[in-house]
Amino acid sequence: MMPRRFLSQSRPLILALLVTFTPLLTLSGWSFQHGQQPVTVTEELRRDVQFLTSPELTGRGVDTPGIKLARDYLAAEFARAGLRPGGDDGSFFQPFDVAVGVTVNQPSSLTLDQNAPLELNTDWIPLGLSKSDNVNGEMVFAGYGITAKENGYDDYADLNVKGKIVLILRYEPPRKDEKSPFKTPPEYSVHAALRTKANNARDHGAVGMILVDLNHDNEQQPELLSTNNSLWRGGNSLVAAQVRREVLRKWLDARGVSLRDLKEKIDRTGKPGSMSLPGALARLQVTLKENHERAENVVGILPGADPDLKDQRVVIGAHYDHLGFGHFGALDRQAEGKIHPGADDNASGTAVLLELARRLAKLPVRPDRTIVFAAFSGEELGLYGSRHFIEHTDAISAIKAMINLDMVGRLRENRVTVFGARSGENLSDLVLRNARGLGLDITDSNDIGRSDHMSFYSKKIPVLHFFTGTHEDYHRATDTWEKLNIEGMAKISDLVLVTALEIANRKEPIRFVSLPSRPGGSIGSARGIRVYLGTIPDYGAVGTGVRLAGVSSGSPAAQAGLREGDVIVRLGDKDIQNIEDLTDALQTHKSGDQVNVVVLRAGAPITLRATLSSRG
Repeated sequence: MMPRRFLSQSRPLILALLVTFTPLLTLSGWSFQHGQQPVTVTEELRRDVQFLTSPELTGRGVDTPGIKLARDYLAAEFARAGLRPGGDDGSFFQPFDVAVGVTVNQPSSLTLDQNAPLELNTDWIPLGLSKSDNVNGEMVFAGYGITAKENGYDDYADLNVKGKIVLILRYEPPRKDEKSPFKTPPEYSVHAALRTKANNARDHGAVGMILVDLNHDNEQQPELLSTNNSLWRGGNSLVAAQVRREVLRKWLDARGVSLRDLKEKIDRTGKPGSMSLPGALARLQVTLKENHERAENVVGILPGADPDLKDQRVVIGAHYDHLGFGHFGALDRQAEGKIHPGADDNASGTAVLLELARRLAKLPVRPDRTIVFAAFSGEELGLYGSRHFIEHTDAISAIKAMINLDMVGRLRENRVTVFGARSGENLSDLVLRNARGLGLDITDSNDIGRSDHMSFYSKKIPVLHFFTGTHEDYHRATDTWEKLNIEGMAKISDLVLVTALEIANRKEPIRFVSLPSRPGGSIGSARGIRVYLGTIPDYGAVGTGVRLAGVSSGSPAAQAGLREGDVIVRLGDKDIQNIEDLTDALQTHKSGDQVNVVVLRAGAPITLRATLSSRG
C-alpha cells in the first residue's frame, strides 16, 4: 500500500493515469469482490441482468412483487460495493407514492335507451382514461373517430357531436397507399391510440365516447380492454367506455343499422361513413378511483475526497422499473398478462449503474466530487422517481451534472447515441474525446431526450443520456437478456466511468447551457411531424398543460415569445392537456401556418402568435 503522503502529493498524476488507463485495465481485466474469486466485468453484468429479468421479478412493475426483490438486490449491491446509504432515515431507500391504475367504483352504469342497465365487466367496461362523471344524450356514429385533415380524412366532417355521445370503432382504416396516414397491422399510427380518439371527441364537443372492437378475433384474449390496458396518465378527456360488439349489434339492428356494414364501407372506400343514429339514446356514468403504490428509489453515495469539492455532486442514474405484466405501456396487446422482462429497458442501464458503483468505489483514489448512484423507480409511469429525487434533495445547486443510463444493452457497430450533450459547455467534446479512445462512435444528438435526466435538465443541471437505440423488442415481452450485447455494455461502462471521473475531478464544474444549439427532438420535430415549433417540454411536470423546460434558440416558439416556465394550454383550436395533445395539434398544421398559442405564465393566460416552420 502506498503511503498516504505519496497519494496526496501525487493525486493529480494518479487521477490522470486512472482516466487514461482504466478502460485498458477493465475491458480485459478483472473485478474483485471482497475476498471472492475475481470475476470479469462482463460476468458481473451478465449476472445482474439475469437476476433483474428472471421470472421471480415479474417484469419489475411498480405494482408487482418483483419490484421489491429488485429494490433489495440493488441496495445489497450498493452496500457490498462500499457505498453509504443515500436514502431516507439512514437507509438506501427513498420512498414515494405513485398512481398505478384505477378501480371501478359505484355508481357506474350504462343504459341504452330505456332498456335495463348493461352488466358491468360482461357487457361493458369503463376505459381507464375516462374521467368520472355522469352524461346522457343522443348517440352518433363517428366512424373511427379520426381527424387527419392534412390527409383528406375526417370522421367528424359535417357531423355535429356537441353535447352528444360518440360511438367509434377501435383501431383505424386499412392503409390504401403511401400517402395514407394509417399503418398496416400489427403496427398502428397515432390516430389509432385511444387517448387520440378521446381527445379528438372532446375537441369536437362530445361529452362521452363509446368504443367498439369489430376486429377482435382472439379467443384467448377478452374483447373488453381492462382499465389498466386502457389507462392514460396524461389527463382525462371525457367519460368513456367500451361495449361488447354483440350488445351493440343487437341494439342497432333493431334500428336497421349494421355496424359491420358501416365499417366495411369505410375500409373499402377509404372515406368516412359517419352518421346520426336517430332516437339512439345512452346514459353513461363512470366512477373511477386511482390506485396508489409505494415505490422506492435506491440511492448510494461515494463521498468525494477533495475538501473543497466534496460537497458538490455528480449523479449517475438509471431506472430499474419496467412494465410488469404489460397492462400499461406495452406495445403488443396480445402479450398482456405475460411477464415483460425489460432486459434492455432497463435492466441494462441498471446493471451498468451497479458496475460503475463497484468500479468507482474500488479506485485507490476517490473522485474529488461526491458521486451519487440513483436507481429510480416509476420512470415508466412518468418520471416519478427522478422527479421525487430532485425535488427532495437537500441542495439542487450542489448537483453539477447528471448521467443517465437508459437502454444501453443493444450496442451495434460500436455506435452510441448521447442525448443532452449540448446542455453543458464543452460537454460534447469531453464525451467525444473519451469515446474515441475506446473505439466508440458517438451520435451527438441535438435532442434532449425523454427519460429521467429531464427531471435534472429542468433544474438547469447539465445532463448526458447514454442510449444504444430502439429495436423491435422495445416494450414487448420479447425484450430478454439473451439479446443483450454484454460486451457492449462493458464498453459503455468504460465510457461512462472515464466521463464521470473527468466531470467529478474538474477544477471548475460544467457550465449549464439552457438550450440546444439546433432544433432536434423538441416538440414539433418528433414522430414524423412536418412542422416545427421548437418547444422543449418538462417531461417530469405534473398538471394540465405542457410546461416548458425551454425553447430552442431562433425557433418559432422563441420568436413568438414562449419561454421556460410557460405552460401551453391551447394551440390553435385545440385544448392542450399533455404532451401528446400538443404533438397531435401540430400534426394538423403545415409549415407557414400562423397559430395562436395560449400559455399560462405566472398563472395568468397569455396568447402568443407563432408562425410554424418546416423541420430542421
